[in-house]
Amino acid sequence: MREFPVFSNKPSPAMVALLSLALLLLTGVTAAEAQRQRSLPPEPSREAWVSVSAIDRLSRAIDRYRDIVAAGGWPTLPDRITLRLGDSGTHIATLRRRLEINGDVRPGGDRYQFDSVLEAGVKRYQIRNGLEPTGIVYGITQRALNVPAETRLRQLELNLTRMQDWLPRALAPRVILMNSASFELQAIANGRVEVTSRTVAGKRATPTPVVSSAIRAINLLPYWHVPTSIARAALIPAIRKDPSYLYREHIRVFSSFGGEEIDPAVVNWWGPEANRYVFRQDPGPHNALGLLRFDMPNKHIVYLHDTPMQSLFRSFERAYSAGCVRTENYLEVAAWILAGEGGWTRQALEDAIAASQRKTIKVSQPVPVHFIYLTAWEENGTVQFRNDLYNLDDGAQDSGGDASASVMSMPVAP
Repeated sequence: MREFPVFSNKPSPAMVALLSLALLLLTGVTAAEAQRQRSLPPEPSREAWVSVSAIDRLSRAIDRYRDIVAAGGWPTLPDRITLRLGDSGTHIATLRRRLEINGDVRPGGDRYQFDSVLEAGVKRYQIRNGLEPTGIVYGITQRALNVPAETRLRQLELNLTRMQDWLPRALAPRVILMNSASFELQAIANGRVEVTSRTVAGKRATPTPVVSSAIRAINLLPYWHVPTSIARAALIPAIRKDPSYLYREHIRVFSSFGGEEIDPAVVNWWGPEANRYVFRQDPGPHNALGLLRFDMPNKHIVYLHDTPMQSLFRSFERAYSAGCVRTENYLEVAAWILAGEGGWTRQALEDAIAASQRKTIKVSQPVPVHFIYLTAWEENGTVQFRNDLYNLDDGAQDSGGDASASVMSMPVAP
């Protein structure tokens, strides 16, 4: 596989590591535990989120949770607590019972001792809740554990309704589903998941909408026309802070869309006239859209695309964008869409990009694409939950904050 250069404005790895370690130490996590926490997110599921069998599995899970609610639910842990391997006490017994009820830990062992069996159970719970499997209970893990059983049941029931609504569209011969709640994509042919990808979706303040469209073309080495909202909220403030920003990010200024190019040195960026200009970023590895864009017309003007900020795919909760969806395996997805289309294999796409061939490849049979929002489903015998980042679950669950708040220096990007 050919490697393309990647450039981005972000803190150095050393600075990110230092800040992360400081945060962990403030929460009572040791340096050794911090090292253990640096694990990669799992590969996206190969079981289709929306299918007849997925609906059946989730219906059976709902029956199990109804039984849990009828039996009185589960115990809760105190706020601001940290529990880890080697600890002991009554809180450990509470944690063990909590995980036994959901099947993350089998009954047995010393109920008051945080042993390796309990640590493995905590990790299982974290993985199926989209959390980093540290085996340590604190912060978002503790808050997720304390979500009442009744709330989880409502969340499952709500997501079953979503699945049922999406099912007719998900049964297309070829279809792409992108789940904003899990930050993942599935390319599905005849009910079989053939390609997956981690994704980056919208921040809480700029959520990725639920939308249906069709991919009609693939844009190689695209321009990025900066939306007015992003220009006013982020780009112009960045220029005022650093006059070299436009040059460094290869962004040009124009009088209007399709108008004449303006020398940024003659613009008063502190005056109201700064808001009248439009901006376009040159193609290349520095471009906010990366090396490839998926053209999927829709009223929200959101789409899938590559990104130079590959490090974001190493996060578990990947809510960093202005609404569009950054796609890690963009070449695999593009090759899947273009299968049988004029010899456009993955290698052919790589070669065209490496040769700096700006090109729009039209898709003769547009592929339906749906941005969905599922915060609960059943997979491989376990019930999966995700944070209701966009507060669309009617208060069913919100166990964490906005992941984007942890990004120290985010460049202007879609």
